[in-house]
Amino acid sequence: MSKVVSVFSGCGGLDLGFKEAGFELVYACDNDPAAVDCYSRNVDRNVFVRDITSSEFYADIANIGASDVVLGGFPCQGFSKAGPKQEADDRNTLYVEMRRVVAKLRPAVFIAENVDGIRQNFGGAYLKRVVSDFEQIGYEVDHHMLDAAAFGVPQHRRRVFFVGTRQGSGHTFAWPRPTHRAATRNGEFKVAEREGPSLFDASEVIPTRERRQRVRTIKDAIADLVQLRPEVFDHAVTNAWPKKYEAVFRAIKQGQKLCNVRHADTSVYTWQIPDVFGKVTEREVLVLETIARHRRHKRYGSIPNGNPLLLDEIERLSGVIGLRKEVASLLVKNYLKDMDGKYDLKGAMFCSGLFKRPNWNEPSPTVLTNFHNPRYFLHPFEDRPFSLRECARLQSFPDTFEVTGNGSKVDLVSGYRLIGNAVPPLLSRHFAEAVHQFLTRHPDRQVAQ
Repeated sequence: MSKVVSVFSGCGGLDLGFKEAGFELVYACDNDPAAVDCYSRNVDRNVFVRDITSSEFYADIANIGASDVVLGGFPCQGFSKAGPKQEADDRNTLYVEMRRVVAKLRPAVFIAENVDGIRQNFGGAYLKRVVSDFEQIGYEVDHHMLDAAAFGVPQHRRRVFFVGTRQGSGHTFAWPRPTHRAATRNGEFKVAEREGPSLFDASEVIPTRERRQRVRTIKDAIADLVQLRPEVFDHAVTNAWPKKYEAVFRAIKQGQKLCNVRHADTSVYTWQIPDVFGKVTEREVLVLETIARHRRHKRYGSIPNGNPLLLDEIERLSGVIGLRKEVASLLVKNYLKDMDGKYDLKGAMFCSGLFKRPNWNEPSPTVLTNFHNPRYFLHPFEDRPFSLRECARLQSFPDTFEVTGNGSKVDLVSGYRLIGNAVPPLLSRHFAEAVHQFLTRHPDRQVAQ
């Protein structure tokens, strides 16, 4: 039986797919006690709370001796689109500790996962460094961006995976082939369907004419969970939102979000919810919609998310003169901001949209750690966020995977964090099968007996 060592294991999404495929999980660790508790109850008992930089951890590794496979989803906060991009974030270099593990155990294969931002932020410098540093210890490293929806997960989740194999063998790792037709995405909402794989940088890796299944949707995953029922493990929400949110919930339809700065059918504007954000007159609405419609045009400047407009230009574009009073009123009402005599819609909270309500008959947007907060995501037609069990389903965890309850050390909010950070087990299973085929074809590469 091929042996697996896992670092940065989290609650075990990546590891679970390997265990289901028959691999032996000989060691796993994470520095988060909640993650280790969840892993030990649902995946395997060979898991420990460890700081991967500690001497205690490296004593563990020395005792293991060797393994066939090393897994690791090294921390990604410094690269994530969901937070600030910090080049000096200490967590950006934790892959070096995984490199030390690989150098010590000399596995036949290692697999690492990170957010897509590792390719894009800082000019891709860290991605190149990761590849180069593993090459220096004798591994050929390949990497591709995968969308989990292309592998049967009911969720668009774009992540970069690294696969390393020993140099000089002449053997090539065969990446998992997509099984489902994933649509091209722009942010959280679908923009187009196209032939061929959109999940890889190198489209030639996967034949474009393979027969693929219909992509799995939110409905496919959670249609039986619409009503919150206490008898279903983890099928609960926090209920910790202000009452005023309820007016926002009612205004957001499927496929829409609260967003002032993008003039599109998917946007609901704050001035359309006066009970929450304040009443405006028809002429004030004209000012706001004129700015919203034109602020992203390049002729008004080079600010990436949009540019302020002069009052004269607002009047020209709207076809109405004498709007100074309306602009002054909107400044007082906090709908507008004055930027050196030009005017733009106020509020950084509107830059990318809030209260996103995805479509029932499409895959979910990426399940993040904040799905408990309806300010970010709403159920397609219930006025609540997704429950923890619904998030687990969208991540392809089985219903037997119990995050909270029955003596668990994991609270509900922590459970959302653990599930949101995990690799979907179904995608992991595809990798496990590919690794099994690699080791079967090349038994000389197995080191652990």
